[in-house]
Amino acid sequence: MKEIKICMILILAFICCNKIMAQNPPIPVEIFAGNRALSYQHVINKNVFEGRFNFFNITSFDAEYKEEPRNVYLISSMLSYNIGKGFSAGLGGEIQRPGAFVFVGAQYAYATDQLLFVLFPSVNLNGYMQYSQFALLEYRPKINENYRGYFKIQLLVTTDFDNYDRGYQQLRLGLQRQNIQFGLAANFDQFNSNAITTNNFGVFVRALFF
Repeated sequence: MKEIKICMILILAFICCNKIMAQNPPIPVEIFAGNRALSYQHVINKNVFEGRFNFFNITSFDAEYKEEPRNVYLISSMLSYNIGKGFSAGLGGEIQRPGAFVFVGAQYAYATDQLLFVLFPSVNLNGYMQYSQFALLEYRPKINENYRGYFKIQLLVTTDFDNYDRGYQQLRLGLQRQNIQFGLAANFDQFNSNAITTNNFGVFVRALFF
């Protein structure tokens, strides 16, 4: 299938990128098979240049099963200077429909063995006011020696303060065994002030690369 080939290309590109970066923390690569679409996503949050800077990237691709699919993609990256205590600020770029733009943003990240929290506000610099807020929360409580529970909520809101340009809510609930997470998944997407909305329900598998 064309969708599977695209996902495989993204996975290979991600692995090549991961080889040149520091080994911790792990980077998740996810495949989500839903009732409407097949989705791919990875999130990179790495300290680089001896920890003085942080590189953040989220890449996702959503391929519908329809004969005339509405495929959605997003590639967003930011290089920021580490201020300290989990805070950083810097400059980035994003590619998605209908085009590309540059933004300035800040990030706060907090990570423990069981909890990950990332907050990432940004402002568009392409000549018009547009504000984005990305948030990620993961909880991985230990169940026994072999398994952890796994819960994730990931949110995005993009607005010019008059219109709700783009937004999504992603939910994951399942288990983790070693470096593999799996379970139930749901995505809710909104475009153009809710003029277009899509939902996707299914199962996911997530591999953690160290």
